[in-house]
Amino acid sequence: MKRVLMSVMAVGTLMMAGFATAATVTATDAQHALAAAKTAMAKTSAVHYLWLSTPKIYKEAQAADKAGKYDEAVVKAKHAEELANLAYAQGEAQAKKYGVKLTDHGVQMD
Repeated sequence: MKRVLMSVMAVGTLMMAGFATAATVTATDAQHALAAAKTAMAKTSAVHYLWLSTPKIYKEAQAADKAGKYDEAVVKAKHAEELANLAYAQGEAQAKKYGVKLTDHGVQMD
């Protein structure tokens, strides 16, 4: 878990650095990032493995988008997307380790 948190922090830092030097971020960019995050969260939520912090960060991204802070919205949405993808990967790894399957009903025995 410590490795996952360190990875998340590193990804967040790199994303923030990348957008700090990027050209202007538009509302369209923010909408695309929010849509990608929502898709990743839905996939992870479908197998009942979404981390609790992910929806909070997504809501912060939505609030930033509504406030016209598109660069912040993109960073937070990409962070939420990455968290959802990491959670799904963790679920898959643990399912494989214990010989179970991730389904839309949660974890099921073979």
